[in-house]
Amino acid sequence: MSRRRLSTGRKISRAFQYFTLILASIFVLMPLWSAFVASFKTASEYANSTHISLPESFLHFDNYRAALFPEQQTGIGLVGAFANTLEILLFSLAVLILIGAAAGYALERFRFPGRLVIIGLYAMLAVVPQILTPVSTFQILSFLGVVNTRWALVLLYSGADIVSLLVLIQFVRAIPVEIDESARIEGANYFQIFFRLIMPMMLPAISTVIILRTVSIYNDFVAPYLYASKPGDQTVSMILYQMADVISGSSPTVIMATVIIVILPTLIAFFFIQKFIYAGITQGAVKG
Repeated sequence: MSRRRLSTGRKISRAFQYFTLILASIFVLMPLWSAFVASFKTASEYANSTHISLPESFLHFDNYRAALFPEQQTGIGLVGAFANTLEILLFSLAVLILIGAAAGYALERFRFPGRLVIIGLYAMLAVVPQILTPVSTFQILSFLGVVNTRWALVLLYSGADIVSLLVLIQFVRAIPVEIDESARIEGANYFQIFFRLIMPMMLPAISTVIILRTVSIYNDFVAPYLYASKPGDQTVSMILYQMADVISGSSPTVIMATVIIVILPTLIAFFFIQKFIYAGITQGAVKG
């Protein structure tokens, strides 16, 4: 069977699509490429070459060694910041997934007074400018006695945002109600139905929420800066900010190496669970 020939207009349209995609990719990848090649350059090489030129050797790891194990370390360093960030992520995501998945299941499966009000309040909070909330947030955290501790960040990050909640609700909506009804006939209560049947089916949606929230928490600088600024509780975003400070004296090549190290975990996580992300966004979990 011969392939249908494209019209001239269709060819021009497709060529324009490819051109815009390639151009957008260049704009997105160029800063990453600049940071990547700079992380392998010496200070003199960086000063005397363009930002996108190749280094003399890709085996020059001194910048990475200096980023991970600095000779004059005043705080916890990048390794300690990674440990703090990982601890905050694990606790926050565990609470977020448990509460968020349960809330999504309850809001979708049950019809009770105030259900739409709860969803509306979530949506309303999403449009409130974040610049208006730090004072009240600080007062609440201060009342709870967790200001300047990692637990302040865990409490802030544990709440399900409207995007996460909608992803979970939409996924539960795709699961047939007959599964719940069959389990009820067999004598299962709602807790057993949720934890043994519904939650395992929600794995694609949960994976989507995890990667979205992980990127948001991992890159957040404002909350750690305002509510957990003690040197022992610093996260990777705060360490990167300190290194990029003019008075820090850090070499630009060491800063670029730090940037690459900070970016790597999210890239690796994305490649490992990207199929779950696409499944969570585009399809339901219908099992029978």
